[in-house]
Amino acid sequence: MILTESEIQQVLEQVKAAFPNLTDWEYNNEKNAEYFGFSIWGQFVINPEELMPRRFFITLDTYEDKWQGCLTIGQHSYLWSSADVGDAHLVDTERCETLEEAIAALKAKITELFQAFS
Repeated sequence: MILTESEIQQVLEQVKAAFPNLTDWEYNNEKNAEYFGFSIWGQFVINPEELMPRRFFITLDTYEDKWQGCLTIGQHSYLWSSADVGDAHLVDTERCETLEEAIAALKAKITELFQAFS
């Protein structure tokens, strides 16, 4: 799925509101060797003053007309993500009909993950 400029702005507003502690939001809006279409990601850095701080990413992407959310560490999620290249998927959602559903599903999965450790 490729988005129009106004759709991109709406998505950017939604993800910033849903994940206010993430920064440096970026996106891809084309099908290529790394993406199936539109993808947006932001990061949360723990202890940014450290030499090699841990970076967590929220990525929301499209495949055809569905949305999926991912929580990764190391770098954002893309087609060739792999622990071999410095990132790891911590949580993924199923494909969702809307961005709102993908955000809600991702938040639920993240909550479930953190509850398992508390």
